[in-house]
Amino acid sequence: MDNSQIKSKVETILKQDDRLWNEDKTDLNQTLLLDLVDKTDENIINLLLQDNDLREKFFIKIKDVYVFKTNDFKFFMEEHKVDNSFTQYKNRIGLTDGKRFIKDTNDVVLDFPYKDCVLEGGQSTEEGIDNYYEYSEKDSKYEEKQAKRKEIFFNQILAKDEIDRLFDEKALVNWKRFTKDGEQEVNEIKRDDNGIIRENMIIKGNNLLALHSLKKQFSGKVKLIYIDPPYNTGNDDFKYNDNFTHSTWLTFMKNRLEIAKDLLSDDGSIFIQINDIEQAYLKVLCDSIFKRENFHTNICIQMSHLSGVKMAHKDKKLPKIKEFILFYTKSPRIKLNPQHVPASWEEALERYTSFVKKYNYSDTECNKWDIVTLKQAMKEAGINSKDKKAIDCFKIDHADSIFRTARNRGADYSNLDPTHFNLIKNPDNSYYFVYKGEDVNFAADKIISINNKMTPVIPLGDIWTDIGINNLSNEGGVDLRFGKKPEKILERIIKLISKSDDDVIMDFFSGSGTTGAVAHKLNKKYILIEQLDTHINKTIKRLSNVIAGENNGISKTNNWQGGGDFIYFELAKWNEKAKEEILACNRLEDLKTLFDNLYDKYFLNYNLKIKEFKEKVIEEDKFKNLPLDEQKKMFLTMLDLNQMYVQKSEMADKRFGISKKDQDLTNNFYNSDRD
Repeated sequence: MDNSQIKSKVETILKQDDRLWNEDKTDLNQTLLLDLVDKTDENIINLLLQDNDLREKFFIKIKDVYVFKTNDFKFFMEEHKVDNSFTQYKNRIGLTDGKRFIKDTNDVVLDFPYKDCVLEGGQSTEEGIDNYYEYSEKDSKYEEKQAKRKEIFFNQILAKDEIDRLFDEKALVNWKRFTKDGEQEVNEIKRDDNGIIRENMIIKGNNLLALHSLKKQFSGKVKLIYIDPPYNTGNDDFKYNDNFTHSTWLTFMKNRLEIAKDLLSDDGSIFIQINDIEQAYLKVLCDSIFKRENFHTNICIQMSHLSGVKMAHKDKKLPKIKEFILFYTKSPRIKLNPQHVPASWEEALERYTSFVKKYNYSDTECNKWDIVTLKQAMKEAGINSKDKKAIDCFKIDHADSIFRTARNRGADYSNLDPTHFNLIKNPDNSYYFVYKGEDVNFAADKIISINNKMTPVIPLGDIWTDIGINNLSNEGGVDLRFGKKPEKILERIIKLISKSDDDVIMDFFSGSGTTGAVAHKLNKKYILIEQLDTHINKTIKRLSNVIAGENNGISKTNNWQGGGDFIYFELAKWNEKAKEEILACNRLEDLKTLFDNLYDKYFLNYNLKIKEFKEKVIEEDKFKNLPLDEQKKMFLTMLDLNQMYVQKSEMADKRFGISKKDQDLTNNFYNSDRD
């Protein structure tokens, strides 16, 4: 029997499983089939086992037992897949990696430690890379250039069949508590009466694995997630494993957004800041994860000015000054806290041109009030029509007497006197006024105190141009050029979503710690996750400054006086430490010297032929002539990615050197003593 006949027989047999087919049994969902085969699906195996030809082709008999040759079957199906573009796409539109829909792939992008390394504009020299511009006389234009950093970083991709214990809970070490008195030991983990952890936390480690370690304690408990992930602009000098391609970036985001959704409460929200390189694709990905009906808006936010070097190219492209913030909720169960933005009187209250003279009569005596125009009222008060400052002061001081009317289509006021104010009571004893058959709206309702000054405001929309984006280096006392976001952004988002001080705010690309700083000042609980040492150090310094009462950012507008605390801990490294040692090597000889230590101390991939690699591959001229970063990549592939961090279940093993106190705190964190 040839392969085409085998293929036909496989399809015929599998038509008995409705999961694999569309309604008219014309399209086989091969992705689902291969996933079920990976899971050793009993029904699929039984169907194939029933046919003599298929049993002979895809099974091996060991004594009296037939063993399914999973890889042979998968290889056969991939090699003989029917490529029918119409049937492949007619019932479904989505993102693909070239072969499979992103939403169907179970691949995991494990390592991507640098949150800000691909932000447009690059990093400051403090982060190791410096962007600068040179004028090219040859091309008569400015060229953006970058000073290369020494370190090389890789992202690595794990296929489903390579994932074993990757998402198991990890051991937690290096616990510290930071208060106004400085660094202290962690002796307990604070919980509420329901056993829920009530700590502000900074966690160091791979954010994907850290998120999965949080799942047991925080699933369904996070009110708000804000993230500012890598933008994947490609405008950088970093080197990645097989490049951080578009499809890899989408898979990288998918991995993290799926677990993020699990952590969100039913009325929780997620805000993702991104630029226009991946925004449209990220929107489609989020639609598939959070569902289209839970998409609220795509906020457009001004993040730079029409000035600087970007203007040198204005004859070829429009200067980019915007970014986006995608706003999703976990479910339709959400009630926003309306926010307002400062505006001029003309922007907010232009139509408020009437003035009521109350003569000290109470609201219940409103029929005795007189109505004049606003201009007439100012004239009677002796306000100079050319004195803008005096006019503005009068309007603010008398905002509770300045009004306009608006038609209420659901009310009948025909029986009311149209020449005077009328008071209308609601069932809850609140009341409002009616004049000339329309509802009365007072200017005072659109004026609030900002920085102790009464200011007209307009409702917050989905275009934000009022966020201060200058002098961000002063915020928090730490610098993160081109990566730091203004505290005002996080303040607005948190106030829009959160009311309770018990609400948990999360950021798993924490960078310089803006999310934590704002959450702390607003008395919210927060969880920050970051992998990079320099960013962790900045975050700890920044949050320590907040506790000490620093007065920049949103401190003044929220009367922040300092106080509170946070705890810090790390995912216990194992192969992650080996990765760091590999990346620290400066030449091939260093890698060779490191090899024996890797073999003796760490956990290498079970497929690796250790002796052959050491005696042949490393000594080959072809390997020696590779660039150092390619040699490092080869060494990194030796590591078992399931063992990057120490599993909680194995932390008592003496080879890991985890102290009894860290073990106890780890068990306490995971609530093991309460199970």
